[in-house]
Formats: sequence, C-alpha cells, structure tokens
Amino acid sequence: MGYSEHPSKSTEPTSIIEVLTAMIDEGKFQAAVVTSSDGLPIASAPAGYDSDVTSAMVALLQRVSSDARNQLGMSEVDEVMIYDRDRIRLICRYLTVGKVKIILAAIVPPGLAYRQITNQAIRQIKRLLS
Repeated sequence: MGYSEHPSKSTEPTSIIEVLTAMIDEGKFQAAVVTSSDGLPIASAPAGYDSDVTSAMVALLQRVSSDARNQLGMSEVDEVMIYDRDRIRLICRYLTVGKVKIILAAIVPPGLAYRQITNQAIRQIKRLLS
C-alpha cells in the first residue's frame, strides 16, 4: 500500500457506520445514530446501541421543532439540543440529501465540543448518500 499525497489524512469512510464510529472516537461521544425523519434508524454506533428508541425520540423532536418553526415563522431548523441534569446533551442535526431529510443525532458528554465534528460527519454522510 502506497502513501497518499497527504499521509496524515485518513482515508474517506465507505459507510455511514464508519462515519459514526469515527465521529464517536474523535468527539468522545457516547453514541450516534442516523435516522430518517420518520424515525427509522439508518445506522448507529456503537454496535449494540438501542438505535430504535433513539431514532423514535429524534423523530419526535424533529416533529416538535418543525411545528414550532412553522408556528413562529422561523426558517429551516439546523439543530435541536436537549440537556439532561448531568449536562449530557442529545444533539440532533438535520440534513437533506437529494429530497430525503435525515437526522444525525449524537449523545455528547458535558463540556465536549461537537459542532465541527458533526459538520464533518454531515459532509461525509452527504457524500456517501449522493
């Protein structure tokens, strides 16, 4: 195997699970899921994580945020975040690939940055699904 032009840059992921796994590793997130706007899980990490429950909750948040956006006359929602008492966050980032709306959700421990890491994951997911 030869070196690429940028030896420090890792190879691009070939699946959404690889994207989520890399995102979790880099961000020290607890879990991540990609779900349809209807709540159907598309991919999740780590393996064995209960993506069905998370996907259903993420879809519910999407519907509530969409209703609020419509009632308040806001533009498209970019993200929804919920904090628990321990300051753990459920981050839901919304993206559209073609005409399909999907949601990237991550459980982020207190005090950890997430925006740049999820932005990178969103770009990779869009590339994989385009």
